[in-house]
Amino acid sequence: MEILNQPLVSVLILNWNGEDIIEESIISVLNTSYNNLEVIVVDNASTDRSLDILNRYPQIKVHKNQINQGYAKGNNTGFSLCNGKYIATLNNDIIVEPDWLNDPVKVLESEESVGIVSCRQMNSFDKNLIDTLYSYPTSYLLLGRFGCGQLFNPEKPLFNKSGYTIGANGASAIYRKKLLTTLGGFEDSFFAYHEECDLHMRAFYAGWKCKYVPTSVVYHKGSHSFNKVKKTFYYYHERNRIWFIYRNFPFSIILKNLHWIIIREIRTMVNMVFIRRFLFTYIRARWDGFIGMFRFKSIRALNLKSYKNKKNELSVFFKKKKIEKF
Repeated sequence: MEILNQPLVSVLILNWNGEDIIEESIISVLNTSYNNLEVIVVDNASTDRSLDILNRYPQIKVHKNQINQGYAKGNNTGFSLCNGKYIATLNNDIIVEPDWLNDPVKVLESEESVGIVSCRQMNSFDKNLIDTLYSYPTSYLLLGRFGCGQLFNPEKPLFNKSGYTIGANGASAIYRKKLLTTLGGFEDSFFAYHEECDLHMRAFYAGWKCKYVPTSVVYHKGSHSFNKVKKTFYYYHERNRIWFIYRNFPFSIILKNLHWIIIREIRTMVNMVFIRRFLFTYIRARWDGFIGMFRFKSIRALNLKSYKNKKNELSVFFKKKKIEKF
């Protein structure tokens, strides 16, 4: 369906026990000035009053999972329910400006090579502070959050200039449905954390572009769900870090950046073992990470085959770690 030549956009919100935040997010999305959209909420077996709140809004579609499928599979379930040409994935703690979809749709309609759009994601508690603008490759072989914690300065080109990046903010990314269909969405087994980075790297290797659109403004409260279960957060974050590196980077890059990876590992160990007293969680994340990574031999082989054609472009992002005009 199209309204005045506006392609249908599906806004997909994943929810788990978000009774204190989901309504504000829903209201902001329903106030979006873009006319042709559907709103779908996938509820990951919430045990609070989330569903009672969602039932107040008959204009949204609600899918109830019987179990908590996690962020990756939960969104994949949602993708199958979306009818839009484009799909915006929002965390349940994201608040959007009314015109947040207008320019991203223009970009996606005018540039067929763009498969992902990164919004300007600001801090919900201090709207002058950046939460994340876009993702860039770091020496730790993770995708870093550019601008995180800085004051937004419209005079800085890297803040206020549109350009191509490696990845978007996972809490408010906008996808071309064709990309999700072609790449199969997120990797289910990640459950949560680094799954969007993995998808964005696979998209990059497959020839898709990700574009930062600074006029698309949203606000993020930050890690609401996993703030309640810190050990779970650390487990998936650290297990998946190993999987992300293994799946996406050749050993030559891993060896080149090994000292940075070791430094990051020492910091992680000190934080988890000595500060937070999560010794068992640290050991389990490392064991499951290394033992489990070999299931990804086939996807690693495909990614590294594509890497040969993309290494020069990737090296530019590694060197400058910012947006580029390719």
